[in-house]
Amino acid sequence: MTCLRSLWHTRMQIRVFAMVLVICTAMVSLPTSATAADQPDNQPITLLIGIDGLRWDIIDRHPAPTLNRLAEQGVRAQGLIPVLPSKTFPNFYAIATGLYPENNGVMDNTTYAPELDTTFRMSDQNDARWFQGEPIWVTAEQQGVRAATMFWVGSAAPVADTPPSYWRQFDGNVSNDERVQQVLDWLDLPESQRPGFISLYFEAVDSASHDAGVDSAEERQVLAEVDTVVAHLLKGLEARELLPQMNIVIVGDHGMTDLSGDRIIYLDDYVDFSHLHSPQLSGERQGNAVFAAFYGDDIAVEEVYQALALAHPRMRVYRKSQFPDWFRLSHPQRAPDLIILPDNGWLVSKRDIEFRGPRATHGFSPQHRDMHAGLIVSGPAFRQGVTVEPLHVVDIYGILTRTLGIVPARNDGSPRRIEPLFRPD
Repeated sequence: MTCLRSLWHTRMQIRVFAMVLVICTAMVSLPTSATAADQPDNQPITLLIGIDGLRWDIIDRHPAPTLNRLAEQGVRAQGLIPVLPSKTFPNFYAIATGLYPENNGVMDNTTYAPELDTTFRMSDQNDARWFQGEPIWVTAEQQGVRAATMFWVGSAAPVADTPPSYWRQFDGNVSNDERVQQVLDWLDLPESQRPGFISLYFEAVDSASHDAGVDSAEERQVLAEVDTVVAHLLKGLEARELLPQMNIVIVGDHGMTDLSGDRIIYLDDYVDFSHLHSPQLSGERQGNAVFAAFYGDDIAVEEVYQALALAHPRMRVYRKSQFPDWFRLSHPQRAPDLIILPDNGWLVSKRDIEFRGPRATHGFSPQHRDMHAGLIVSGPAFRQGVTVEPLHVVDIYGILTRTLGIVPARNDGSPRRIEPLFRPD
């Protein structure tokens, strides 16, 4: 422990020293009233594009000439392994922070926080109490790099009292073309106001896959539309002569798998679990879950565990003390007391909840290939025409800080895993 503590202090001293150098350098040309540094001529810009539901193999199954061209010009990973559960909020916030849910507090799209006796839902995106850790826009702004976020999870909440210089509240009615135009408008700002980090989010692929299923004509059409919008963005960057200095990181948050009403496990056939609280299953209309967390007293939890542990061959049940290390859900306050994880493509539910779809979904174990997302990077920082082994969602934060030239906050990513993406120094 003494050696580990010494190593930790040494790393902290190095990080603090590096941060001081970065901040001092920025202050040479920065007015005292500014919150982020001016962007010098030809300064590399990092563009993070999040495509919700971009499964690792989707651009092989459907035409996507722009995304494939970027992959050929840069680096494509064989996959991007999500956090558990493989859902939108936990994964896009893990991308932003480089932290697993046990360290950033976003345990699911719906998160129960016992320390606050509060259940956070996706509509609570402005509540900073939900979001812990240090997201990339905070790291950037605090080290003199302006940040701009277009609908990224957590960026509407004042995390660490450091919002991005520019951000937009999520609004699904804003078209993809309008989102791209907003990014281009930010880049049209005077150089003293232009962001050095920009994120952009599209949810259309995820929606089409949910509604129509994997490999559907609708999924194919929407991917083509998103690919065309990315092509429009690239043309805009080229017209502004910014493309040569742009490091582009395109990420999915999870994969997708088809569902069936024949693959449902009704938990109340085995036990009454109404005396436990489950963000996914408690309530009259809550059911058909791909992942179920439960909170309650020890006796009630043990009763449900004993009834369900061997109840069905297509699900696994875990007490908090039994969570495998790869779960990474042992948050000091928000860790569930019990987790039920059905097999890929199966659901857990209640008898009074009717199954009406969706045709496909996600949220299952990140160990299953169907749940892996896609990752493509392209730009001056990256190698060309290379395929690399699968990375983890928590590795993306380290990629972003490296392209931005800033010092990362504590995170769960691996510098070793991301090294093959980058050109030799």
